[in-house]
Amino acid sequence: MIDQSMTVRGLALSAAVAFGVHSTTPAVAASVPESEDPIIIGKLDWVGQEITAEVAGEILRRMGYNVDFVQTTQVPLFQAVADGEISVYLENWNQVSKKYYDEYTADGRIEPLGETGLQGSEGWYYPEYVEEMCPGLPVWTALKECAEIFATPDTAPAGRLLDYPAEWSPDTPQWIEALGLDFVPVPSGGEGATAAEVRSAVARQEPILLQWWEPTWLASVHDLKRVVLDDAGEACEEAKAAGITTKKAFDCEAAGIEIVKFAWPGLKDKWPAAYNFLKAYQMTNEHQGPMAMAVEVEGQKVADVAKAWVDENEAVWKPWVEQATQ
Repeated sequence: MIDQSMTVRGLALSAAVAFGVHSTTPAVAASVPESEDPIIIGKLDWVGQEITAEVAGEILRRMGYNVDFVQTTQVPLFQAVADGEISVYLENWNQVSKKYYDEYTADGRIEPLGETGLQGSEGWYYPEYVEEMCPGLPVWTALKECAEIFATPDTAPAGRLLDYPAEWSPDTPQWIEALGLDFVPVPSGGEGATAAEVRSAVARQEPILLQWWEPTWLASVHDLKRVVLDDAGEACEEAKAAGITTKKAFDCEAAGIEIVKFAWPGLKDKWPAAYNFLKAYQMTNEHQGPMAMAVEVEGQKVADVAKAWVDENEAVWKPWVEQATQ
């Protein structure tokens, strides 16, 4: 998926990276590309985010730009963008990572490009058949009475909750403690590893509870249901008392997760038309969902799926390019 072998810290920067004062609304250069240097788009390790990056990269190439991708991890991403080693990142989920986003935008180390367009949410999920094993689901209080059905040899007698990878800084342990649940959060190895566990559990019709998010292909393919709040709002009050600020589906204040784009501050001066395009660029749940399904279910490559989408949806993206190059 990565165009050339790079690491974040090992990526060499051109001497032309250095700039002085940055204007708020850059003028578009007389010709595109304004620089032959590649625009570096950051990637993390889940399919939806890779699709968002690849679609933007394909459109930028059609505008005449050189584009490369760098695979990185969540925390180093922010400094890499601040240093110009990554030019832009296009799908940052502002729940736990919002503290980094706020810190780096507050002092101008990264430049916000607005929301991505995706409507994000997260919570705890289970296959629909688990409701027969744990009466009371999807309401979260049912988990107080049936934790043992989710137990494994490593967690028994407590239930096992398959968590996000540890690198994503999940807040599952805080939620489990605040809600008084008898569960042990077990970090996954990433999206692919979680998908493999879900497939296996569904094939055997065994109970599984996992931390997950939407939009996602996994919930659709395996008919996953999401744990929800109780009418009395107990989950909300317990979370507030514990000082938890990130949101789950069973949190009364869960208004969705902000998903944003941000860039190296020098982007707008070095590639002004690309900067304008990336500010306008949007990825929606309706667009990303079928592409993710094509990758994970049909085995297609992310780059091929993105190219096909760009081929078939010129009416969607061409206005962004026209606006950016006026």
